[in-house]
Amino acid sequence: MKTVYITEMASFLPNEPVTNDQIEVVLGEIPNQPKRVKLFVLQNNGIKQRYYAVNQETGERTHTNAQLVGEAVRSLVGKVGLGVDDIQGLACGSSSPDQLIPSHANMVAGELELQPAEVMSAAGVCCSGMSALNYAYMNLSMGIRDNFVVSGSERASPFMQGHSYTMVTDSDANQTEAAPMVSFEKEFLRWMLSDGAGTALVETAPREDRLSLRIDNLEVMSWAGQKPTCMYNGMVKDKDGEFQFWSDEEDMRNVLSKGYLLLQQDVRVLDKNIIEVAVAGCKMMKDNWGLDFDSVDYFLPHLSSMYFKKRLGEHMAEAGYGIPEEKWFTNLPETGNIGSASIFVILETLLHSGRLKKGDRILCAVPESARFSMAAMLLTVV
Repeated sequence: MKTVYITEMASFLPNEPVTNDQIEVVLGEIPNQPKRVKLFVLQNNGIKQRYYAVNQETGERTHTNAQLVGEAVRSLVGKVGLGVDDIQGLACGSSSPDQLIPSHANMVAGELELQPAEVMSAAGVCCSGMSALNYAYMNLSMGIRDNFVVSGSERASPFMQGHSYTMVTDSDANQTEAAPMVSFEKEFLRWMLSDGAGTALVETAPREDRLSLRIDNLEVMSWAGQKPTCMYNGMVKDKDGEFQFWSDEEDMRNVLSKGYLLLQQDVRVLDKNIIEVAVAGCKMMKDNWGLDFDSVDYFLPHLSSMYFKKRLGEHMAEAGYGIPEEKWFTNLPETGNIGSASIFVILETLLHSGRLKKGDRILCAVPESARFSMAAMLLTVV
C-alpha cells in the first residue's frame, strides 16, 4: 500500500462577501414572512458573512456549481505547475449539483475540458466531499493512479431565493387569510447555507518545495441504520410524520406548492442527535485508529453553526476525547457554512496560514445531519 499525501489546496468563494443585513438584498425576501426565524438563526449560528454565486445587483446566477469547482481546480493545479491535462483522476462531492443527470463530477470534467480521466461523483451532504477524498485516497494507496483532484462544493443559493418560496403553502405553519407563511423547517437553512468550492491535490509523494499533509487515517461512517432523517430535499413530511416523495406527485404544481424543492431540516431531530453522532465518531477514531486525542495539534471540526461548538467540546471532554479549545480551528464566521466544501476551505486556510510546522498532527471531523454520518481524517504535516 502506498502512502498518500494532500500536496496542495485551493478554494473559490464567489463574488463579494454578503453580511447578515445584506442576505435578503441578494436572495430576495419571502413575501409577508415574519423576520423571527431569520433573527433567531442568525443570532445563534455565529456566521458574520458568506458568499453566493449570485449577482448582487441583478439576482442572476454568476456561476454554476461545476464552474465554482472549475475555478478552484485551475487555481489548484496552477500553484504546483501542473496542467489540467496532468489530472489522472477527479472525485467531486456535493449536495447541490446543477442537474440530476449527468453526474456532478462529469459536469466538472466538462467544465475543465479534461482529457479522458477517472471520474467519480459522491452524493450526500457535508460528508460528500470527504467521501470523494476517501475514494481518491483508496485509489492512490492501491497504486491505481498517481494523482487525484478532489473537491467539495455547493451552490445552495437556488434553493434559498425568495421566489422559490412564493408558491409554498404549509398546513403546519401559522396561517393568515392574507398570506400563508412558510414553516420553520422550510426556512431554517436559508439563513445557514452558502456557496463555494474547496479542492485538494492528492498524490503518492510529498512535494519538496512546500508543506504536504500525509493522510494517516480516513473514514466515513453512517449511523443511518439507527437514526431518523433530519435534513432533506425532494421529499416532505405529511401531518403524520411520514415522508412523501416529489416523484409520486401526479400534479407537478404540487412539487412547488408543497415545498419539495426547498432544503429542509427538522431542528428537533438535529439537536437531539448530532452531538451524539459526533461523539460516537470520536469513539470510532479511538477504537479503529488508536488515536490519542492529546497528540492532536489542530482540531478542525466542520460546524454547521457556532451554536454547537461549546456543546460538542463539553460532550467530547465528558467522553474522554477532549481537545483544548486553543487547538480548535474554524473559519465558519468568515466563510459561512458551505456544506461539503467547508472542511476543504478550513484546511486550506490552515495550510496557508504559516502556522503549521513539520510533525504537526491535524484532526478533521465532519458530522453530517442529513441522516447522520461522520467523516474523520488524521493528517501529519511533512
